[in-house]
Amino acid sequence: MMKRTMIASLMAAMFATAPALAQQSEADQQAAAQAQMEQMANAEITDEHIEKFVVALDEIETINESFVAQLESVESQEEAQQLQIEAQREMVSAVEEAGLSVEEYNTVAYRMQSDPEIRDAVEAEREEQESDS
Repeated sequence: MMKRTMIASLMAAMFATAPALAQQSEADQQAAAQAQMEQMANAEITDEHIEKFVVALDEIETINESFVAQLESVESQEEAQQLQIEAQREMVSAVEEAGLSVEEYNTVAYRMQSDPEIRDAVEAEREEQESDS
């Protein structure tokens, strides 16, 4: 389950940042990525962020599963790109509907990779929300 969580959160982060990175030179991309990682590493993450992150993550996993299933039946690169664009839009919408900005979502996803306390808090919140359902 943790592996699926990491894949979904990383996929969402990739979808959300890819358009901005495509418009920058390689040196600018590296500098921007470094600055963004430093900002995410130092950002405060509250219990509210974690609660909203879990809501968004559950929706993103559903979107991702649908995207992967649909991707198996495409016949062209153009169709695959259209599906990817639509999945990205849906993921951004899911994050925003959960009450987070894409940047806030990406920050929690990033911190889950390196901060066991954040990772444990996300897993605990996920279990709590599943038991409430």
